[in-house]
Amino acid sequence: MHGFPLDDMRMGRAVSIAMVGLALTGTLHAQEALPAQGKVPAQEEVQYLNSEDGTTLTAYLSVPVASGPFPAVVLLSIAGTDPVTQHLTEAGYAVLAPTRRGFVAVEPLLQATYADLGGDLRAALDFLGSVPGVDSRRLAVIAQADDGPPALLAMAASPSPVPLALLAPPAFSGVEEFRREQRAMARRDGATADELRALDAYVGQIAELALSRAEPYVREYRLDALRARSPVQLPRNAAFPMDERQAHFFASPLWRDRLAFEPQVALGLLRSPALVMIGVDDANTPVEAYLDSVRRGLAAARTDDTSVCLVPGRTRHSFTPRSMNVLVEWLDHRSDPAGRTPSGCLEDPLR
Repeated sequence: MHGFPLDDMRMGRAVSIAMVGLALTGTLHAQEALPAQGKVPAQEEVQYLNSEDGTTLTAYLSVPVASGPFPAVVLLSIAGTDPVTQHLTEAGYAVLAPTRRGFVAVEPLLQATYADLGGDLRAALDFLGSVPGVDSRRLAVIAQADDGPPALLAMAASPSPVPLALLAPPAFSGVEEFRREQRAMARRDGATADELRALDAYVGQIAELALSRAEPYVREYRLDALRARSPVQLPRNAAFPMDERQAHFFASPLWRDRLAFEPQVALGLLRSPALVMIGVDDANTPVEAYLDSVRRGLAAARTDDTSVCLVPGRTRHSFTPRSMNVLVEWLDHRSDPAGRTPSGCLEDPLR
């Protein structure tokens, strides 16, 4: 596949507290990744409308300094995207880096569903395809970490296949991902085996209430009551408040969708060319189990154009020269018959 019409379809630059609802693991490592080798491409701040719910969205647009038409990428990430944008524009791609809703105040993000965020992505693709000099038949999406699920669901539902590159998307069910994250942080804090078992039970209670069919305000009340009476608390981290506001986060539509997400089901619905990349050093990631889960999902996908790539270092909230080279090679192969196939992947331990 070399071109994908979007006629029927038509992060940010820094991390803020507004991103806390989805930034659930680890520390950002973007600054270790791609040393700038020249000027950062000129970026134009643009606005466009999500016509599905009337939300005005902001993004940063960068276009190569050359004659078009250019293939183009929507880049969804909460890592610093300037070096990535430069790498892509130097490779001949126009880049639109949206600022996720809730960038200044977290509440709009908490109240957004994955469907809402998927609508934001469709609006971004629609806008990008209309930019002068951009080839609307050669658009693609790069989504990193917790930006992956909404993008994956949106592309699975799209009538027009758009190549989708996912860096460190969740590979296990939402509740299991949450449990793994909390256990890993508790272990780092020195939790005993008994304390870990108690934490697992507490995470299960939180998930049960957050996923219930009750109204959000009822879920919040019940979650707050659970927290108040529980002898166990979640490990301290930057993903959510550690005080009474915590119940509001877990009762939100965003967290409900996050906990309900089933990656294997979503991957199996894909019709788009897809790349899934994971780093050997990504936190809380048992690599062999991760790769097995991803491959099980992609085995049911409605496309044969899928790739799974293991790379050195980290891919969650981080871009390295190796991962960026893999991305560009994979994108080239889908937008140009003479393009390269990815050559930077490590040997798959399951193959």
